[in-house]
Amino acid sequence: MTVLPVNVDDDLIELVDAQAAESGKSRAEVLAAAIRRGLGGGRMAETLSAYRTGEDISEDDAMALAKAELAAARAERTTV
Repeated sequence: MTVLPVNVDDDLIELVDAQAAESGKSRAEVLAAAIRRGLGGGRMAETLSAYRTGEDISEDDAMALAKAELAAARAERTTV
């Protein structure tokens, strides 16, 4: 494992701490899971953003998004 120094604002730390407390995970585990979910690629981020704003997305984009989320969930589960 590599340790990376990062600057995180206080509001984000509060969110991380709240999710950690709720899930029983450490700050590091919560941050790692969030980063994994967020690194689905530019196209995935755009697709998810479009979906969240009510735009229709193609079946292929929806399937790719579902597969990316499933992979992130499985990766998160193996770190617990």
